[in-house]
Amino acid sequence: MSRFVNFVTSIGERRGTNEAAPSISLAGKEETQKSITTSAHIDTAKPKLLDRWLDKVVSFSGSNSVLFFTIFVLLVWAFLGIKFGGVTGWQVGISDAQAIINMVFDSLLVREQLNSHTQALVVACHLDSRAGSHKRMLRVLSRMEKPSTGRQGHTTITTELPTEDLLGRICNRVSAWMGHISTVIGYWVCIGIWLAFGSYCNWSNTWFFYINSATSALMIFMLALLGNNRERNKQYLQKCTSLLLTADMSLERKLRDLTGDKIDNEVSCIPAPKVGKIQRAINFYADLVGTLLGIALLSFVLVAWVAIGPVMHFDANWWLLIGTYAGLIGMNDGFVLKNLCDICNRQEDVHYEQRILDDMNLLAILGADKVQEKTTVKPRLDVRLSIAMGDICSHAYTVVAGVICIIGLILTASLMHWNELGQIICNVPPSIIESFFTLILITGHNIGDEQRRADLQRLYETRLELISAVEQWQV
Repeated sequence: MSRFVNFVTSIGERRGTNEAAPSISLAGKEETQKSITTSAHIDTAKPKLLDRWLDKVVSFSGSNSVLFFTIFVLLVWAFLGIKFGGVTGWQVGISDAQAIINMVFDSLLVREQLNSHTQALVVACHLDSRAGSHKRMLRVLSRMEKPSTGRQGHTTITTELPTEDLLGRICNRVSAWMGHISTVIGYWVCIGIWLAFGSYCNWSNTWFFYINSATSALMIFMLALLGNNRERNKQYLQKCTSLLLTADMSLERKLRDLTGDKIDNEVSCIPAPKVGKIQRAINFYADLVGTLLGIALLSFVLVAWVAIGPVMHFDANWWLLIGTYAGLIGMNDGFVLKNLCDICNRQEDVHYEQRILDDMNLLAILGADKVQEKTTVKPRLDVRLSIAMGDICSHAYTVVAGVICIIGLILTASLMHWNELGQIICNVPPSIIESFFTLILITGHNIGDEQRRADLQRLYETRLELISAVEQWQV
């Protein structure tokens, strides 16, 4: 009974992160360098085999192969529309495909977001853990006499973080364009044009299908692009983190060699953020979607839908059924994904900004009080508008508003006895809203990605400055 009570009371809570950076021993230089090279990569692989396989599926879903295949299929579908554009099945097909793909990608994107967030916090813990030892040893070093034949701040560590390849830069530009405020405005202009033609088309089902097909195709492309961007960003940040941690451990080795310090690095703790009841409910839903249980429920729904196909004679209502279900669930997932993205980015920003401030204090211990500060550039108007719009869309109350909207759509369709028009109504508005939220999600991802890269660059540059200053005590 107590376990059940603990489970209920812990629903939606986030666990704190407790990590200690591996301590560098005072062994021979070859052994120490080998230890540094081995420890530069932080392994956050999960203990369960199914979890590890699911993480591999998440990585594959963001691969270039999946992105190019998605674009190819969309082009084939568009060209087939020249001949079959007037056939209802052709338009329902893209809607159902988007619905199924959307549910799968939402689960994978939630899992990827949670994995990346965990990785970022573990890295922040390692930096903080080692910074405590650095501070202690730098104070000792600052009281030691600097040798007249000391090195003049020369380090063999590379001074530049890696750059992305041509394909990565192209995808970044496409993502920046998709997430730009002007693209979001253009999207709503297109929706307005579609609404303006409603009377001309007699508000027919075909008129509904036009926008449903367009937003469905757009959603498939955006989900593939977003998954690809997140996977590339994860791999790039892992490379940058590896270089940063290598420099951090090299600094520790030099300091231990000079001071003879043998005290292990202490455990650094990042406490779990305090959240309200609404946010806890959102967290619980996100955890459910991104876990094995969520994938199992998704598989059960798809199997059940296929199983009732013969009973419904695979008619239009059967085809619309999965679109209706996935459209409503996908709309809620869009709200939750945006909320989760911004919550994670904000928490990471706080801790990485603290690490940068700690580094300034470390430099000051050695008398480097004239460290060149980075000029804070005021964000452009479009960036400020994007951030403001993202803050509104990611608020917990916005997620609640989305749930209320979903309930309203279900009641409307129920009053219409879930006929074809009722199901279309449950398909089209969620598709429009979810497409908008995916655009905003891409915007939030771009802003968070740019900020994290800037943080790592700043931290890496500071490590090189510290190593350069410490080397002046080496003979």
